[in-house]
Amino acid sequence: MEALVNLNITSIKEFVFAGFPGVSKFPELIGLTFTITYILTLLGNIFIFYVVKKQESLRTPMFIIICNLAFSDVIYSTVITPKIIQIYLFGNNTIKSQTCFLQMYFLYFAGSVDSYILLVMAMDRYVSICHPLRYPTLITNKNTHLTCLVAWIIGALSPVGLVTYASGFPYCGPNVISHLYCDYGLIVKLACTETSSIKQTGTSIVSIVLIGVFVLILLSYLRIIISVLKIATTSGRKKAAYTCSTQLIVIAIYFLPRLFVYIAFTAGLSVQGEAELRVCLGIFYCLVPPLVNPIIYSFRLNEIKQFVYKLLKQGKITNTGGQIKGAA
Repeated sequence: MEALVNLNITSIKEFVFAGFPGVSKFPELIGLTFTITYILTLLGNIFIFYVVKKQESLRTPMFIIICNLAFSDVIYSTVITPKIIQIYLFGNNTIKSQTCFLQMYFLYFAGSVDSYILLVMAMDRYVSICHPLRYPTLITNKNTHLTCLVAWIIGALSPVGLVTYASGFPYCGPNVISHLYCDYGLIVKLACTETSSIKQTGTSIVSIVLIGVFVLILLSYLRIIISVLKIATTSGRKKAAYTCSTQLIVIAIYFLPRLFVYIAFTAGLSVQGEAELRVCLGIFYCLVPPLVNPIIYSFRLNEIKQFVYKLLKQGKITNTGGQIKGAA
């Protein structure tokens, strides 16, 4: 009966993003900041694709994984940032309800893929360090492509039920989202019906995708650390630790803010400035990893550093040649 009553309630046609609470001055500056961030994100991840394409020696399982992560990061950033830019540069802070749920799907799709790709990366490091003799046969380019494809398929399926349930509820007002994108938990709170069942479903899905994957990654790196400590030579330990530390930095930036928000949401924790903290953390874990991942890999992977050095050297030689030719 309650469901039939809710069907008669006029559904809202659009949602309104509240944005950063208390921030009303200089919206153009905020919009410009996000525009620069988005451009740098695209350039950084495109640079990763370019390096792997131009350098044949980099077409290895690890760089296949990194390219998949870069592609997922581009999707992640593109799902969110253009709308934020539109909000602060053009003052359009509304989004149609159907578009909102579409954004929600692709947001959780890209986030799920990121989680699974990071798990694939951990598996690659685990086999490389713990079972080095079996690495060439287990971790081939073909197997890596297939594993990444599975990550994309599972990532595409993971949010289907969540978004389907959320979009099926009636929304009759208020329609203000206390965020800058269509967050599942905040959208469901706006439904004018009982939503405890979907909250439990959402918690289960997030637990599997976020906490389950994070635990598997931690177990992999715990085993890796034990194996690294058993390496006889100091140089061997340093090399293995350096390679793994790069992945651990990326994993920490991606997972830790999400886990904090998830635990706080699940436990019902309330802190001063909760709305501001939620928005800031949400923007951080959605937009910062896609921006900094290419920088981390460029500075910490010797193969990419050598490629950059070679490009700079070629450019220097070309400029020198041009100056000599002009002088002649």
